[in-house]
Amino acid sequence: MSDRPHKLGEVLRGAREAKGVELPRVERDTKIRARYLSALERGEYRELPGPVYTKGFLRNYGLYLGLDPEYLVDLYRLETSGVGVERPAPGTGPRARRRRRTRTFVVTPGVVVAAILTILVGAFIAWLTYEFVNFAGIPELRITKPAGDVAAYREAQIEIEGVTAPDARISVRGLGENRDVTANHGGQFSFVAQLRPGSNVVELTASDPKTKRDSETQRRTINVVGASPVPTPGGAVALQRPAANATLSSPIAVSGTAPDGTTLTVSAALVSAAPPSFSIVDGNGAVVTPKSTTAPPAPLGVKAASGAFAGSIGLAPGTWDLTVSTAGAAPVTRRVKVQPSAGLTGTLVVAKAESYLEIDEDGQPKTGVSGGIGQPGDNVKLKATTELRIRAGNAGAVQLTINGVKLGFMGASGEVIEWRITRSK
Repeated sequence: MSDRPHKLGEVLRGAREAKGVELPRVERDTKIRARYLSALERGEYRELPGPVYTKGFLRNYGLYLGLDPEYLVDLYRLETSGVGVERPAPGTGPRARRRRRTRTFVVTPGVVVAAILTILVGAFIAWLTYEFVNFAGIPELRITKPAGDVAAYREAQIEIEGVTAPDARISVRGLGENRDVTANHGGQFSFVAQLRPGSNVVELTASDPKTKRDSETQRRTINVVGASPVPTPGGAVALQRPAANATLSSPIAVSGTAPDGTTLTVSAALVSAAPPSFSIVDGNGAVVTPKSTTAPPAPLGVKAASGAFAGSIGLAPGTWDLTVSTAGAAPVTRRVKVQPSAGLTGTLVVAKAESYLEIDEDGQPKTGVSGGIGQPGDNVKLKATTELRIRAGNAGAVQLTINGVKLGFMGASGEVIEWRITRSK
């Protein structure tokens, strides 16, 4: 850097000295390393990790010193916006160009070796990029038949078709005979599912044999009607699923009988929350205990067709009372226990302001998100087997929900915070 004075550094240093604190004390109070604070005061921006982090440091430091954070950021932008351009001496350019045109290009062993190395390095980088793109993503899984949930189905079996990764293994759950099927070389698969009277919630998850990663779970709800079930006489509501005191995984399938056209409401009340199924430490290894909450979901509305109704509701781990109610009939309540899902699943929401994001799922950067700037309103799905690493450049704008537990914002506005979330054993 040049020897000219840096106005931003003078403002910071003057405010700190007026406050009567030394850099080690500031480091303890703000959690910003002293060498970064010193670099800000000296104007040595090349010693800082990058513009996004620098702006976050400035906002935190400014608030600590009682200065306007946005004014400090504006000073930083002004001091880093200039670019110097070196100009050739007058009259030298044309002669130099004429001399270069007359020189003969000589192929030497060194040039050949350099060209070969350049080609090899380029090919290696291209190969790494290809492998990363193919192995970092989760496999696609689409159910093409039936195209959606089936409200009134009158057969005892149904053909299910879909598309996924070539040769992937598809796990089928929710039926009387849970099974696995394998996609062909083009990724297509089909099988015949045997159904029970009432609501059948079929869950499919594909596992890519190449990347060893699982797809998002896809579901279809097929409600079988006919001779059974028979609506309860007198317009009453009968609840068939879930069974009383059952231990289940979220989402919870709810089905039963009711007169045709009846509109029902499925609501949930938390009896007791389960202990957290994960732990959190920050970038320095210190344990983080966020103010987590387990809030009930919004009530679910369903409508009976052909004497039956079906739906599903997502619940966090714990004990819940599920109630199905409708006008003119007595409500029906079932108590269920929701067990933690395998692994770590959740959402990251960017609210209020943009934030730099780094997200690793089991050590793999999340494609299209990690290393970029999240915009207000972004909603990122999270899924890992054992560990999630999340680093936010503006922690006051990042909200997390993991395994159904709302963790709130990661920190204050402008803070740079890293969390490592690990599945409990």
